[in-house]
Amino acid sequence: PGGRLTPRRPDRKPRAVAAASPPANGADDRGPALLDRLSPLRAGLGIGGVLLAALFITETLLGRWQYVLVQGEFDALARVSGGVLRDLRIAVVHCLVAAYLPAALLHARQSARRTVLRLQRTLDCTPEECQALADSMTPGAAGMLFVGLLGFALSLLPPYLVQPVPPAPWTPSSWHPEVYWHRLLGPPIGVTIAWLGYTVVTVSLRLSRVASRLKRIDLLDLSPLAPFTRQGLTHALLLIGLLSIWSLVMIETGFGGMMIFNLSATLALIALSLLAPLRGVHARIRDSKAGELTWLNAAIARQRESLKSGDRRADRGDLADLVAYRGLVEATPEWPFSASTYLRVALYTLIPAASWGLGVVGEEIVGRLLF
Repeated sequence: PGGRLTPRRPDRKPRAVAAASPPANGADDRGPALLDRLSPLRAGLGIGGVLLAALFITETLLGRWQYVLVQGEFDALARVSGGVLRDLRIAVVHCLVAAYLPAALLHARQSARRTVLRLQRTLDCTPEECQALADSMTPGAAGMLFVGLLGFALSLLPPYLVQPVPPAPWTPSSWHPEVYWHRLLGPPIGVTIAWLGYTVVTVSLRLSRVASRLKRIDLLDLSPLAPFTRQGLTHALLLIGLLSIWSLVMIETGFGGMMIFNLSATLALIALSLLAPLRGVHARIRDSKAGELTWLNAAIARQRESLKSGDRRADRGDLADLVAYRGLVEATPEWPFSASTYLRVALYTLIPAASWGLGVVGEEIVGRLLF
């Protein structure tokens, strides 16, 4: 009583109804899938923390630390062909790889979708079509199942390839406590490596086909194509990160042949993952460049003939502008790489060496704390 009543606007929805209304672009209001909401960094740190804590607690409870000494002392640079120290180092590397791979796989999956959505303004598609195109970047379940089984089969081979080969690599009764970590983490690692490689290759090839839906190519401004380059660099960084962790085992003996194979396979996959997403863009730039040069050459020829014939309407300045513009077009790179791209690739190649050095320093610090 005595107050003023403000009438509700007829075009204003109740809050409950507005919340239940679907978004204008047709996206699901429940948000992205669970895998797309997980943080790769938190997932990796969480898995790694749990595995390393469990490993160190197990070693402490079993009293295994005294066996990592070499001639009564701890040496972070000691290279041994057997014993607890060697097996413990390999177990730590397995824990780090097992933590890194799920994070890398999640990041590769999420970055592919984000790349397509960043390109939405430059693509010839509706918001609904662009969303469907982003969802199609994720590899199918059938392919993931096949490569996962292949990765599991290949994960059974390393114990037979690393010297010295034990008499019964897959007989649990012959395993030391540290070897349990190698054998139990090996198959999941093999499966996840296969998934990561398959995801990188699949996303690269599918993203290359997205270039066919670009509205236009501005030869004087290739910055709208930067998401393609960033995706290729992301794939290269993820693979180099995996190689960097595996390089930690090089402090031990017997891994030379396996590391040469891993290095060769990883470098080939890095080159593919860096160039494959840009293959479609390269074709579009090349075709646009060829078409523009064809038009310019014809225009220059007409302008030159007009000058020769003494046409008063012909302007020498127009001919100079056409020639200058042709020089700009000819200088346009057919691959959307810049100086920063080459610098990043060069810096990425230094990561394995830096990782190996940090691993030695970290082992020295842990050794001083424990011993």
